[in-house]
Amino acid sequence: MGMLTEEQYQATQESRRAGLRALRAALLKSHKEIIQHDRNEYERLYGPIPAGQFVQIVTEDNYFRWLDPLSRLIVEIDEELDGPKHHDGTCRAVAEAAARLFSTQGDPAFRERYHEALQDEPAVTVAHGQLMSVIAQLRKLP
Repeated sequence: MGMLTEEQYQATQESRRAGLRALRAALLKSHKEIIQHDRNEYERLYGPIPAGQFVQIVTEDNYFRWLDPLSRLIVEIDEELDGPKHHDGTCRAVAEAAARLFSTQGDPAFRERYHEALQDEPAVTVAHGQLMSVIAQLRKLP
């Protein structure tokens, strides 16, 4: 690829930024739906969670540790979005990391629990479809 004009460069940066924002939003939506599913399962097993304690339980209880790879990926995207430039290699790497996490090559603990949530909760399935669509689009970015 030849040299880009400033206008082309800015347009490319904006498309990458928009792609990263879309991926972040799709990951957050999946995260939210998974957490709601897990909260229901947790409360079924251990009883109701008192108001105001759910965030503490999610961050500290081993029951929710399987979500750590997803949380770290969202943080990586936040860090990339905080930067002034978005390189195509980085954008593709983030899309690949997301795709890998949700594939058979992903973290085994994550894959097992995620598969259960996909089977049990239609909202997780819908969020998954949206996420896969965003990943496919981000992979096509220039």
